[in-house]
Amino acid sequence: MRERLTLAFVGLTLALLVLVGVVRGVWLSHSVREDELDTLGEHATQVAIVFDRRFDSGLPVSSLQLQDLTDTDTRLTVSHPNSPDLTATGDQFRDDDVRGEQLLVRRTVGETTVVALQSDAHVRASTQDLVVSLVGIMLVAVLLAIGFGLVIARRLSEPFAALARNAEALGRGRFDIDLPDSNIPEVVALGAALKTSAQNLEHEFQRNREYAELASHALRTPITALRLELDELLVGRDLDDDTRLALTRCLAGVMRLQDTIGELVDAGRGRGLLGRTTVPLHDLARALERRWSQRLPDTCEVRTRVEQGGDLTVLPGPVEQVLDSVLADVCAHGTGPVTVRLEAEESHVRISVTARPQKTPPSERPDADRGASITEVLGGRWEGDALAGGLDILLPRR
Repeated sequence: MRERLTLAFVGLTLALLVLVGVVRGVWLSHSVREDELDTLGEHATQVAIVFDRRFDSGLPVSSLQLQDLTDTDTRLTVSHPNSPDLTATGDQFRDDDVRGEQLLVRRTVGETTVVALQSDAHVRASTQDLVVSLVGIMLVAVLLAIGFGLVIARRLSEPFAALARNAEALGRGRFDIDLPDSNIPEVVALGAALKTSAQNLEHEFQRNREYAELASHALRTPITALRLELDELLVGRDLDDDTRLALTRCLAGVMRLQDTIGELVDAGRGRGLLGRTTVPLHDLARALERRWSQRLPDTCEVRTRVEQGGDLTVLPGPVEQVLDSVLADVCAHGTGPVTVRLEAEESHVRISVTARPQKTPPSERPDADRGASITEVLGGRWEGDALAGGLDILLPRR
């Protein structure tokens, strides 16, 4: 997105510069030509005044006198009714140069007419110099446009990139959405929608956990009571064989039902809303080590080990969300090496974190409290302290 915005900004700037440059180049050419024509016209007028006075005074005139008044790149022709035409050519004037849009002026003073002819080579040279300067200015403007385009594109695209990262984190199972600080209405609307989705998913996780606990209690309790009643009945000695056999069959059916309910409850607990977004535990451990190494000071060495179940897939979001709180707590109050051990089993992930405190940890540690709350919401268990003997975290694998 950033590259496309930069290209669009630079392309628009370049189109405007080309349009302005073409108009400016035509205007410069016309302006230089008009200035040269004015200068040549003034020169022709002065020559006409001089020769008109000589004609009126009856003084002799000749081409040599006209030659003295002729510029090096100009041809002058003086006409008078009482004298043949006089022509003088400058040393640098060439007939081959007089082509295309040559400069031609005609000035009349009294009965004397002067025709001045000059090549437009000087006009072309002056225009070319001005155009070269204009192109240089345009190149500088394009470079400035590229720089401004990169800055503006970065400012415009960064909020959307942050939203994309949050959406990807939500897809991994993280609910701690950090909305970008932006005044762009679209970013604000997308961020609000993403925040609402995260809250809804977190609420759904909480409902699933509560439902599993309620189902376990509501189903297993009466089944267990029924099983105990059947056991007591079977203990009685006054039962005939047919009754005892029927009670035995009922007890076996109740036990099968109890096992089925247990399997269904465990499956409901382990079923995740985002179960498809999983990664192997080994990959999660490597990503965790890189993340912690970047956040912790250089004096804190991070040691990550996978005890068992490295090939089992894990929903990364909940693990990352909980461990971010542990990381913030260790950054604030810990020092020295940090050891993180991970272990995956069929239904859960066990995480152990051990670090050394800088000094006696304070009584209030909001990061650790937040991590414990998140663990409880996710249906896990938080025991111990990372800075005091070690922290053990148990989370559902999916």
